[in-house]
Amino acid sequence: MPQQKTAKTSTTQKTNATANGRKPSEQALQAVDVAVGAVPTVAEAVSDTTETWRKPETRTQEIETLKKRVSNLRDSDTRTTEIDALRDLLSNEIKKAEAKGGDVRRQVSDQLVGQARKARERVEPVYKKRVEPVYKKRVEPIVKERVEPVYKKRFEPTVNKVREAI
Repeated sequence: MPQQKTAKTSTTQKTNATANGRKPSEQALQAVDVAVGAVPTVAEAVSDTTETWRKPETRTQEIETLKKRVSNLRDSDTRTTEIDALRDLLSNEIKKAEAKGGDVRRQVSDQLVGQARKARERVEPVYKKRVEPVYKKRVEPIVKERVEPVYKKRFEPTVNKVREAI
């Protein structure tokens, strides 16, 4: 009977890294940046295209460029080159969207942090004035009367045993 060996997994092995060496959290941020940046990038492209098609001279030039692209896609000799050019164009647009998305995400995060600080500055004094005195008056005595004895009776011996074992 052949012996079976169990493989040991190394604890130093990267479990969170993906095939390209990036953590899932980094990939998620990139996906968010692209999604958020797509809107302003598309809006800019639509504005540029609209401007191009409104002017007769640039419209004619754009039509000729599109005809050339279509003929390149139909021709089997130039098809792969044209597809590669379109891939590069798409890649550049995605990078542009990612860059814009990162900027927008940081701006929104900064706005939210600012709003949270303002809210905290409004709420904290009211909390200290109204809630803390009630807590000290009503809750702390009950904790000292009911919770602490149970803790000392049930949990402290266990905690002490664990500390001794360590």
